[in-house]
Amino acid sequence: MKYFNLRAPDTERLWADHNKSSGEKTRVPCSVNPQHMGWNLRTSPLYLEVKHNSRKELMIWAWGVAIHNDLAEQFKNEGFTGYQLKPAIVRFRDGTTSSAYQELVVTGWAGMVSRLSGMEMTESCRGCHYRRYSAVKNYDNIIDWQQWSGEDFFYVYPFLAWRLCTERVAQFLIGHKVKSSWIEEGFDALRRDSILSKYDVPVGDLNNFLPHDLAAKYGKQIGLERDALLKT
Repeated sequence: MKYFNLRAPDTERLWADHNKSSGEKTRVPCSVNPQHMGWNLRTSPLYLEVKHNSRKELMIWAWGVAIHNDLAEQFKNEGFTGYQLKPAIVRFRDGTTSSAYQELVVTGWAGMVSRLSGMEMTESCRGCHYRRYSAVKNYDNIIDWQQWSGEDFFYVYPFLAWRLCTERVAQFLIGHKVKSSWIEEGFDALRRDSILSKYDVPVGDLNNFLPHDLAAKYGKQIGLERDALLKT
């Protein structure tokens, strides 16, 4: 099955400022290793500062991603699944702010990376659920589709920095010329990178990426509660 990676555009001018964006957070430290980052609970809406004054951008990217209300309405009309919308605030270069955007939170799930990918867990912490996996060996078998929830937007563990989507979402975004995003098939960008493709893949607690009820649900599916059995 074809699937796609939805990511920020190559034009950095359209990105939000990573140093000024995000929102207020409460940090939950690791109970085992103080050197680990633990996880962050954002207590305010997603806040994004951009370097331009264009009100026409349909997606704005930083640590999180916000979509314009017009695009949100189109997603709803298309019947796309696997996401939630939360409040977001966008501040433009001229200092004005807009509430015409909402945070796009991916909630779909494709479970644990397939064993056929060749990835293996090399490090784990039971205190903050930090894990590290070896590099991908087989990019054609990253997803075990029997674990997929069937939704249009989804994550596969441990690639929680990659917002994945179905072909019908990709065709919609390309067909409607949503230029403030980039669509690429599967993990082709990572596969082509001769340096990054050889790196291990670190991943933090699911609470950093998913609503807490889903983080608990999916965490049980991938055995996070059994981390204590792994020698660290």
